[in-house]
Amino acid sequence: MTLPWVETKAFRGQVVLIIGAGQGIGEGLTKRFCQAGAAVVACDSVSERVNSVEASLKADGLNVTSVTADITRLDQIDRLFDHIQAETGRLDVLVNCAGFNRRVPLGETDEAVWDRTQDVNLKGPYFCTKAAATMMTKGGGGRIVNLSSIGGHAAQMNLSAYSSAKGGVTLMTKATALELAPLGITVNAVGPGAVEGPWNSQFFEDPEYRRKWMATAPLRRMATNDDVAAAVMFLASKEAGYITGQILYVDGGKLSYVPGVDVLSAALERDSDIGRGEQCDVSE
Repeated sequence: MTLPWVETKAFRGQVVLIIGAGQGIGEGLTKRFCQAGAAVVACDSVSERVNSVEASLKADGLNVTSVTADITRLDQIDRLFDHIQAETGRLDVLVNCAGFNRRVPLGETDEAVWDRTQDVNLKGPYFCTKAAATMMTKGGGGRIVNLSSIGGHAAQMNLSAYSSAKGGVTLMTKATALELAPLGITVNAVGPGAVEGPWNSQFFEDPEYRRKWMATAPLRRMATNDDVAAAVMFLASKEAGYITGQILYVDGGKLSYVPGVDVLSAALERDSDIGRGEQCDVSE
């Protein structure tokens, strides 16, 4: 996919922090912001992952620095932002992309799963937003983009802990947008549906589940990393300067309708050819 912000180097001279940059969507965003001219600080809780991303992008001549930090711990968030302040003296864009998800029924959800889900998806982004706002205020403003989910808008079976956290991200986005608007900081969120990649293997490695999911997706494919990157980079760009407190769903139309009997029948018909996914443009 051709992204205009990459073609025009629209983020040249800006400092962009990507939380959860070691794999998946976060890794894709790190690459695209680097290609768009930004100096990217790539943060992940697993040093091996984020160091590998840094090495790969530096080999391509891109401007990226990796930092290992666990955003569920406030002392490590403080250390992360102290590092950015010391190294760059500014922060223009924060993308809260870290995520944790387990498909667990309500009756089997224990405290450890609940706490981990809330800490990674909600607590960490909240306190990263707080720290980023302090830096951005000193610099005259900035952009914050959170990664929410269609699961933060509509419930999905056996994902109650995850939906609770992502629902919190949705309202956190609106609430912090209200508070930070007078400071020149916009806060928005991107809510992906299913995105191609190994991180979704727990759901889509079952070909029958995948086929049924595709049958109820209006665009008949999953999103790619670049589909998500296009939305994030737009909300982080100067062109989105009058947009704040909004959730942009990148879901192929999943939330726009209630599947009728004909669509569900096709999804449940084992021999149906609908939605087998041949149109998927996989980007990992």
